[in-house]
Amino acid sequence: MSDRDAARAAKSHVQDLIGTDPRVNGVGLTHVGADWAVKVNVLDDRDHPDLPERVQGVRVVVRGVGGISAHAS
Repeated sequence: MSDRDAARAAKSHVQDLIGTDPRVNGVGLTHVGADWAVKVNVLDDRDHPDLPERVQGVRVVVRGVGGISAHAS
């Protein structure tokens, strides 16, 4: 089972692995069942960095979310 502290540590490592990859538009934490996981948001599910399924025992989830832009309110 992955707790939030383990997921935070793994997130930092995942960010190091990703570097400045332009296909990635966000890295955060999410729940997968009862466990915490690292979530990597990418522009396209079909084109993303090659990442391990787990980092430091914490699951890594990659999801295509499209482009992200700021909107004025």
